[in-house]
Amino acid sequence: MNRRMAVWTACMLCTAHAAAGQDTYRQTVVVTAAATPAELGTVTRSVTVITHDQIAALPLPSIADVLRLASSIDVRARGERGVQTDFSLRGAGFGQLLVLVDGTRINDAQSGHHNGDIPVPLDLIERVEIMYGPGSSLFGADAFGGTINVITRHGAAPVMTVGGGSFESAQVRGQVSAERGSLTQAIGGSFDRSGGFIEGRDFTSAMVQSRTGVGASTSVSVAYLWKEFGARNFYGATSTGDAFSREWTNQTLVSADHAFGAAAGWTLKGNASYRTHGDRFQFTPGAASSIHRTHEVLGTFSASRGIPHGGTVTFGGDGGSTWIRSNNLGDHTVQRISGFGEWRQPAGARTQFDASLRVDEYSEFGSSWNPSAGVSWWATPRLRLRGSGGHAFRVPTFTERYYSDRNHLARPDVGPEQSWAGEAAVDIFPGADWLVQVTGFARSDHDVIDWLCSDRLCGTPAATDRWHTYNVRDVDTTGAEVSVRRTFANGAFAQAGYTGLVVKAPEITQMSKYVLDYTPRSFAAAGLLPVAGGVRLAPRVEVRRRVRSTGTSDYMLLDVRVSRRFGQIYELAVDGTNLLDVEYQEVTGVPMPGAGVAVQLRVGRQ
Repeated sequence: MNRRMAVWTACMLCTAHAAAGQDTYRQTVVVTAAATPAELGTVTRSVTVITHDQIAALPLPSIADVLRLASSIDVRARGERGVQTDFSLRGAGFGQLLVLVDGTRINDAQSGHHNGDIPVPLDLIERVEIMYGPGSSLFGADAFGGTINVITRHGAAPVMTVGGGSFESAQVRGQVSAERGSLTQAIGGSFDRSGGFIEGRDFTSAMVQSRTGVGASTSVSVAYLWKEFGARNFYGATSTGDAFSREWTNQTLVSADHAFGAAAGWTLKGNASYRTHGDRFQFTPGAASSIHRTHEVLGTFSASRGIPHGGTVTFGGDGGSTWIRSNNLGDHTVQRISGFGEWRQPAGARTQFDASLRVDEYSEFGSSWNPSAGVSWWATPRLRLRGSGGHAFRVPTFTERYYSDRNHLARPDVGPEQSWAGEAAVDIFPGADWLVQVTGFARSDHDVIDWLCSDRLCGTPAATDRWHTYNVRDVDTTGAEVSVRRTFANGAFAQAGYTGLVVKAPEITQMSKYVLDYTPRSFAAAGLLPVAGGVRLAPRVEVRRRVRSTGTSDYMLLDVRVSRRFGQIYELAVDGTNLLDVEYQEVTGVPMPGAGVAVQLRVGRQ
């Protein structure tokens, strides 16, 4: 991190009057780091919580941009407003991160490139919980680097936002809610479009979500997301120049939760969900389209109860089916059934133990056993030490098993990836309004999937071989995270985080299609600062170093929001993005937009 970034962050952390408010860290309840909701002060895993108020205050036009607040998440966008985005956490690949909406998995079985299709409008996000490290003992496949859980709102005051700006962009979004007796209803939606900052990079997207609550025990959510976008060079250029590709995706997610109440001391809960994702891709204008549709049906049941000395145990199981219908990948179906258990036990007022185990049995891949364990200890009221470790796995996508074209031939017998990981951390509370966290972590991945070819001319017309998928790589990752956050009495806040990674993989004799591509150094900072005349300043800074086969690149992005409320219901905001007009690429061969500006008017009470 360079000198001016250190000075800028120090100024953010120290210029406002500190609050004397109480420390809410211990009482904050999270739902992602345990089988049942748990207070953050008892959780042994590293967890970041991004709240609705933070999202509303900062220049964050999409969920992909929200995730940039965490320095350990590498957001690899192919355009504005997260039109298509891959996520990487702690150096894991984009398919090695689990994405949930209210605990329901939305990772797509066709390709990890679709995991960023999150069908939740910004106004309906209550918070985003990021759990770091292996999560397969709680959630099953894919949680190598971590788990992202988008928690939706049950109800809030009506709000509408309209705006527009550079690159012929426009946005409308809002939400309303109502309550009558035991019935609550919240519905929100958004519409975004852009003419594109260059030819072939335009997009249009729309989404809507409805959440219905019946008393305190039942909720039903229905969400739909649709996108059409220019995908110029997203997956490589043609032999004669740019590929003006185009893609259409859509996703429908239906889920229902029900608390059955208590029986013989056990609290019983259930969840059912159905998700379908459609993808149509055209490599060049006029070319035949690849058309894919995946479906997934899941059901979960769990039972929890208290045990002596303040502990809890949870047991449960789930099962479901995933299938694809595709003119390229074919028609395939995979079923699974799982069982899991968790034990959480305090030892006195300062120590917490937990352990969990999950077994997944797949019709195509056999079984996977995934244990985890953790401990935390409050050495003093302002110092907590903790550590955790566990096993994770990922099953291959249908693309990795069945994709075929003139340059590729996937192998159906490619198998799951495996990983062991652990972390040790210290949480420091210099004052009631401060939080400092320092974490060291390590992960060892085995049987990582890669595309290999024996011909050095692979991908060209002269090649005598095609790319094939193999479980070939063993990847070792070590790293450290440091984060600082301070809140203030007037609602202001400042936060900064730094992540350093070292990723090692053995060399292979064949050509590798997916070389190591990661960010060994990442810095992210943001804040909300009141200034004169009721104006609020909300900057966001992101500094990345990228390592690729073509070399190392460094860049810094600066976004700033300037906003002011007028009366009780109106707020005018001006967002400047990439104000330093940096030329950069988060995905090789796909340039990102330069400097831009957008103006938005928000109507609604805070």
